[in-house]
Amino acid sequence: MLLFGPPIGLFVNALMFVPMTVFMFILPYTGHGRDTGMSGRAPRLTFDDALKLAREASSNRTILSMVLLGGATSFLVGNAFQAQMPEFAHDFGHDKQDLSYSMLLGANAAGAVIGGLLLEGRGWLQANARNVAICSMLWCCAIAGFASTNSYPLAIALLFFAGLLNLAFLSMAQTLVQLMAPPQLRGRLIGLFNMSNNGLKAFSGVTGGVIGGLIGVHSSLAISAMILLAVTAGLFAFVIPGRGQGEFS
Repeated sequence: MLLFGPPIGLFVNALMFVPMTVFMFILPYTGHGRDTGMSGRAPRLTFDDALKLAREASSNRTILSMVLLGGATSFLVGNAFQAQMPEFAHDFGHDKQDLSYSMLLGANAAGAVIGGLLLEGRGWLQANARNVAICSMLWCCAIAGFASTNSYPLAIALLFFAGLLNLAFLSMAQTLVQLMAPPQLRGRLIGLFNMSNNGLKAFSGVTGGVIGGLIGVHSSLAISAMILLAVTAGLFAFVIPGRGQGEFS
């Protein structure tokens, strides 16, 4: 954006996805052709299949909670606040196309990159429901803090840690689904998690955008984050040790 301006910069950004899109067209559907039989294709996950899988997953509290957490995160907060960043930047006094505005846009992504390096390179956090809940609740607090603060440096720091925490709890949630799913359902349950986590982001434009237009983007984002905090606490209570996690039949 700084080099080419907003129109060309957005076009260049879109072109960055072309190689991956082409690669996905030539890759077998699941990426694991050896598991799909002679046809080389896996059966596609339909909406009815997703509902059936959700009912089957309900017998395992951890898997069900991780799928619900991914969906609630996308539905309530998602990435809508990134689209609202010009308004946030304006309120911080950095609405022009300068380095300060770019830092505000890139802080969340930078946190995700650092978080990925720390998680993969150091293995600091073990994938379990407790760590997922803690990271998710801290993420909610970081997002709410960003929405509430008037300090630009604090906003940058909170966005950075929000990116780190978001990657941490969502990657651990998917790992739990993968590890706890029975082999014959593993691929489909991971698909269900990803559909919940990615598909419901479309509705974050309602919770963040439409409601933000009524009460302001700061208030709508803070309220959404606090609701998600309560949902996360409830899901964590659902899978605490001693309550029983269920087994697939």
